[in-house]
Amino acid sequence: MSEYAKCLMDKFMPAIVGGCKSDFDGLLCWNGTEANTLSVLPCVPEIKGIKYNTSHSVSRWCHGNGTWNITDYTECREVHPMVIPQGAEITTTIYFVGYISSLLALIIAMWIFLYFKDLRCLRNVIHTNLMCTYILTDLFWILTLTLQIFADINLATCVFLITFLNYFILTNFFWMFVEGLYLYMLVVQTFTGENITLRVYATIGWGK
Repeated sequence: MSEYAKCLMDKFMPAIVGGCKSDFDGLLCWNGTEANTLSVLPCVPEIKGIKYNTSHSVSRWCHGNGTWNITDYTECREVHPMVIPQGAEITTTIYFVGYISSLLALIIAMWIFLYFKDLRCLRNVIHTNLMCTYILTDLFWILTLTLQIFADINLATCVFLITFLNYFILTNFFWMFVEGLYLYMLVVQTFTGENITLRVYATIGWGK
């Protein structure tokens, strides 16, 4: 039964005294409502081939004199289906497998540096921090992709993930710079007696 036919049938029902009668606004049928009441209905699922989010609502106010206000459709949002380019799924799978493999290899390498005490020196501490940036970048990339595919994340969560993902990518480049700076100090400034402490390297690498 169409919305218009539904409204025609409702008009034969007993009307609410002092309220608004059933009315068809061109899209939806509004049942009889008491005066000074806000009536709410779900958004229409589709209009002329364009799909809308039915989880949002349409509202219409019934005035005290028994007349309807103009229907408020501002909350209805068009649903934009995600168009996945051809071959994107294969590319994403390859990236995902690569990030997982990289993450496992980095974790093993970092465990070796941390477990064996003989390897604990300034050079290897810098290597460990660089690997840590790679690990965090891999983790946030995998987490972001997983949530985008399997969960409906809100804007705040998306901004949080992308912000930290880009931060760890930047720290990755800064720790590569620290690697080069350390080699420069080791080779060029060997006999000057000027040494840079780990705290300075960490400040450059992590930005704090």
